[in-house]
Amino acid sequence: MTFHTFFRTGGESRLSKSLADIDNIKPEDLDKEILRAAMIAELDAVNIYEQMANLTKNEEIRKILLEVARKEKIHVAMFETILLQTDREFLKIYADYSLARAKR
Repeated sequence: MTFHTFFRTGGESRLSKSLADIDNIKPEDLDKEILRAAMIAELDAVNIYEQMANLTKNEEIRKILLEVARKEKIHVAMFETILLQTDREFLKIYADYSLARAKR
């Protein structure tokens, strides 16, 4: 993969679209949408930093990129924690799935 094709594939940006149609979001759902968009942005950053780390031949740059990616993962966890506190339906699904996995 070349650097030029790194950010674009088929003419389209590789970054996710953040907020949905903000005009159609219910006021009570706005914070949940913001948290989800923040998580998506952080996951995009993780992907970019890890992919760039795989592209570079410079070990110092690779280490820095991987450390930055790790910090972005912490941000994802922070936003997810708040989302779990904010979105009761997501919390229930998350808990049910976790319990089901634990029974395996």
